[in-house]
Amino acid sequence: DIREVPDKPVTGILYGDANGDGTIDTLDEVLLSQYLAEWDVELDEAAADANGDGTIDTLDEVLLSQYLAEWEVVLGPQG
Repeated sequence: DIREVPDKPVTGILYGDANGDGTIDTLDEVLLSQYLAEWDVELDEAAADANGDGTIDTLDEVLLSQYLAEWEVVLGPQG
């Protein structure tokens, strides 16, 4: 399931902070999983696009999980 992210300026986005509370934690991971499962939840779509590729999908969920597991990954657009 792929959902398009609305065009927004990329400044000020804390990639991975799906719930918009200013921190990246397991609450964001759970919310993103619920969103991808098409639950009726609200999230910050720009921040939930953890890899910054313009879509919210399982790649974002995996990247966020890796980040929270303290893998050496970078959130947000690359390149």
